[in-house]
Amino acid sequence: MSFWLFGLLCLYGLSAAGLALSAVTEDETPPADATRQVGVLLERMAEALRSLNYEGILVYLHENRLETLSLLHHVEQGRVQERLISLSGPVRAVARERDRVLCALPDGHPLSVERHGGGHILATDGIDPALLGDHYRAGILGTARIAGRDTDVVGIIPRDRLRYGYRFHIDRETALPLKSDLIDEDQEPLEQLMFTSIVFNASDGVTPALVGQPVRNAPVTESTSRWRFNDPPKGFQLVMHHEIKQPDGSAAEQFLFTDRLSAYSIYVEDGAQEGLDGLANIGAVHAVGRKIDGHRVTVIGEVPTATVEAAIAGVRLAP
Repeated sequence: MSFWLFGLLCLYGLSAAGLALSAVTEDETPPADATRQVGVLLERMAEALRSLNYEGILVYLHENRLETLSLLHHVEQGRVQERLISLSGPVRAVARERDRVLCALPDGHPLSVERHGGGHILATDGIDPALLGDHYRAGILGTARIAGRDTDVVGIIPRDRLRYGYRFHIDRETALPLKSDLIDEDQEPLEQLMFTSIVFNASDGVTPALVGQPVRNAPVTESTSRWRFNDPPKGFQLVMHHEIKQPDGSAAEQFLFTDRLSAYSIYVEDGAQEGLDGLANIGAVHAVGRKIDGHRVTVIGEVPTATVEAAIAGVRLAP
């Protein structure tokens, strides 16, 4: 789970019309040079998110709710500090420093978890448009002005209703994404995150080292578990499997699937009596849970309902 997704789940609880796609139409395959141009922009954007010092005010629009957030990203001697604070509603905050993520919930109880990998609040690492052609259309949509700054607009549009896409407004000077829309197949925004003001601070020039491999370009793997996943949603492949130690001493298994942009996880708990039964969602994050062969199975990801339902339908326990 990305830090940004984890942050939103913490902030909002767990237990602007878009541009028309003009560069790439539904039945067209973008030319190689256009794909490379998009790839260069996305690579610059990911590097800017990691290395720049910036702070600003954002608005987050989801499910007809408008939230105001304060974001700080600071890099010193290659170490990243991030802070995301809700400025509207109950006091809620997410912070990251070194290998920990701290979430302050509305009830005042802090939640601290280990951070694996190099994810940050606006995680875009590993997006490679050359690998997305079977399930997405990528193109440069034009230009726009966000927070008083000129941006180039890049779209990654899903080809079907099993996944979401993105529209990034990338600052021409710094390559930082000043606006990010999560979009469906019709390019309708499901969630929007936009800077209304931003300040760039001086940097010491020491870029944080990349930690681990982005999930989006992790190699396909095979699980040695007894669990089988028949007919996963089209395009999604298993790239990670590990065990998670529970507070009561029991172990759960996590299986992570991705189509190189979107992702979902399948969690399996031994004999768990309590948990999600049926469907649930927080904004664009959907989950489904049920008991299978005496185990609690939960599928969760920033993917449509049809995707998590198809994923759990194929879960089987081998004899």
